[in-house]
Amino acid sequence: MSGERSIGFLVHPGEQRAIETALARAQSCGFDVWIAVDHPETSFAEHAGATSLLVTVGGDGTFLYGARLAAPVGIPVLGVNRGRLGFLADVELELLPEAIARFAAQEYTTQRRSLVETAVSTPDGRTSEPALALNELVVRARGVNVVRLRVDADGELLGEFDSDGVVVATATGSTAYALSAGGPPVDPRLRALVVVPLAPHAVISRPVVIPEASRVDVTVESGDVEVAADGRIVALLDGRGTAAVRAGPELAVVRFADSPPFLERLREKFRFGVPHKVAGWAEREPSRSLRDGADALEEGYGAS
Repeated sequence: MSGERSIGFLVHPGEQRAIETALARAQSCGFDVWIAVDHPETSFAEHAGATSLLVTVGGDGTFLYGARLAAPVGIPVLGVNRGRLGFLADVELELLPEAIARFAAQEYTTQRRSLVETAVSTPDGRTSEPALALNELVVRARGVNVVRLRVDADGELLGEFDSDGVVVATATGSTAYALSAGGPPVDPRLRALVVVPLAPHAVISRPVVIPEASRVDVTVESGDVEVAADGRIVALLDGRGTAAVRAGPELAVVRFADSPPFLERLREKFRFGVPHKVAGWAEREPSRSLRDGADALEEGYGAS
């Protein structure tokens, strides 16, 4: 690669043709381009030193993968939706060439998103390699048996849960697994973690929001569990062991002046707060996102 700056594209196999126009726009703006398809970690390591932007083209899983690559070396990420939900992506595929031009013209801002780092230790003193997650760490039972998990935050007992597991989510991840398990959606601009017990036997157990800087230790007191970071299994624990979660690197997410805000995303992607029937429909004109959400519900569509 001869240029001093480049844009990388993380895409699924077979999607290269879909980004041809964007590649041409990036080159016309003075960037070299590279594409990571079959061996993305190798491609990223080769080009990272001169990369100004990583574009992820796909669903939320592709964005999460790109985030884990880019955050440790400080490369900003632009998410392009090519999947079904695309909650994390700011740009639709057809608008990518324009987004590249706006990036080249520096008509953008970056929003900081925090990752967490987790390492798993076993009773015999072995510790796993640290794993990064932008969304969440999950410690959950293997099979259908209930497990008992002790959760400590900064050395203080948060709770012992007889449950299917525990989710420790970032603010970004609060709208993923944690939300489906009953946790609150948290604006990603907040510096927070959400701890969510999964199907706890104690009915008074509720999700807890704690500072992002907290160290969270999830210790297995009984049962067999799997430990997953952003959906990737990183360890299996038979009996006692601990997954330690602490603050990780920050990701810079590229955003534009017309990027949808967090609350609008909740309404449009999850139909959050959208009534089945809008009161006073004939008397007032609802907002675009509210109108679209109500229309989708009236047509019989459920949440995305």
